[in-house]
Amino acid sequence: MSTANFSLISAGLSIHGDVVADHGISCLGLVGGDLRSSQGLVHVGTEGLIRGTVEGDHLLLDGTVEGDVIARVSLHINGKVKGRIAYAGTIRLGPNAALEGTISRVAGIGYEAPVTPGRAVEAQPEPTNA
Repeated sequence: MSTANFSLISAGLSIHGDVVADHGISCLGLVGGDLRSSQGLVHVGTEGLIRGTVEGDHLLLDGTVEGDVIARVSLHINGKVKGRIAYAGTIRLGPNAALEGTISRVAGIGYEAPVTPGRAVEAQPEPTNA
């Protein structure tokens, strides 16, 4: 039996750089970079501020995002978003939602892990037709 993992970025905590997780994240502080999760819920709390892209399966945005938003399954906005919004499943706007940018529904969004700087990525040979 697996246990659910969830990370918390507490109020008063400031991270300058990208945050990438393979589980849920709740941000009540400041992230000066991207906030991405390959699975689970990404929550930006009322006092939370993200200055970068927010990406995840399920997004609950009660705080402020100054950047793009990418939701692969569900998106609930009850805060402020200034940037492009792309979602593949459902979207809900709460009474406090403030949007400045574009919203587009897409057929499907896959997760692409960020490439680590300085790390070589090998190209796969193309199959040959015999």
